[in-house]
Parts: sequence; C-alpha cells; structure tokens
Amino acid sequence: MFELTLIDHLRLTFGHVVYRHKTHSQLAHERARRSRWLKAIEAALMAGVAGTATAAAFGKGPIYTTLAAVLAAIAAAALLVDLTLDFGRSAHMHAWCANRLWLIREEYRALLADLADGALDIEAARHRRDALMHELHAIYASVPPADVPAYQAAARAIGTVDEAALSDEEIEMFIRKSSKEGSSEAA
Repeated sequence: MFELTLIDHLRLTFGHVVYRHKTHSQLAHERARRSRWLKAIEAALMAGVAGTATAAAFGKGPIYTTLAAVLAAIAAAALLVDLTLDFGRSAHMHAWCANRLWLIREEYRALLADLADGALDIEAARHRRDALMHELHAIYASVPPADVPAYQAAARAIGTVDEAALSDEEIEMFIRKSSKEGSSEAA
C-alpha cells in the first residue's frame, strides 16, 4: 500500500522547490552573462564599423570600405542573434522565477515548522499546502522552461542526481540552511 503523509508530501515538494530555485537562479546568471557578452560583441563590431567607415570616408582606401561593410554585416548578424535568442529577457524571467521560488521555499519551510510546533492543525496545513501548489503552478506557467543541461547543473550544485533523488538528509540540510539565508539568495 502507498503511504505518504502530509509531512512527507510537504518535504518532497520543499525539495522540489529548492531544486527548481537553484536551477532558475543558475539559468538567470548564465543567460545574463551571455547577454552581456553578446552586447559587448555588438558594441565592438559597431565601433569597428564606425572606425573603418570613417577611414573610408576620408579616402584611406577601398580596403576600409570593404572592411566596414564586412563588420556591418557581422554586427547585423550578431544583432539578429541577440534579438532571436533574447538572453536578456530570458535572464530576467528566470531571475523573477528564482525570486518567487525562494519565497515559496521559505513558505514551505515555515509551514513545516508550524506543523512541527503544533501551531497549525492538519486541515489548516492542507489548505495552505493547496494554496502554495496553486502559487507554484502560476509561477511555472509564467516562465520559459529550463533545459536539461540547466537541471543537470542544478543537480550538481545541490549534490544530487536529480530532483527525485533528494534524500531526507538533503532536504533537512536545505530546511536548516534556508533558515539562515536572507532574500539576497534569490537574486
């Protein structure tokens, strides 16, 4: 027979939220880094276009005209890649998700603590659990999905194989650890 208590369910979901929080935090960081690099490349190419076009305008030779055209084409391609992949927007969305998940993670931790302290009865805890599940659903529906490599990187950062493999000890570690963290973790 399958037996899963409310506490078991809350702990499993807490572990899931920790895992997803780490994943979206890492994705936000990675995508923001890629966006900065792409914008730096675009700026360098545009500076090259400006410099070579200026040299061509002052009659420095046809090589500067050709070079300006080549750099402009490469800069346009870099801009198209930037517009297509939109790493900046993706980074913003994953950072938003990570911030929201940090709050949900803390709410699950508080719910577990309130249950352990006897401050909540089972029905109130179930009601709060259901509300948190709806909040999680709304968050996940609002962000782009994370890719497999991102989840693998998060699993390595947490020290586990995948979200289903979070042991009781690992969940306990995050429950204790999250009580010491501030909201700066979510950024």
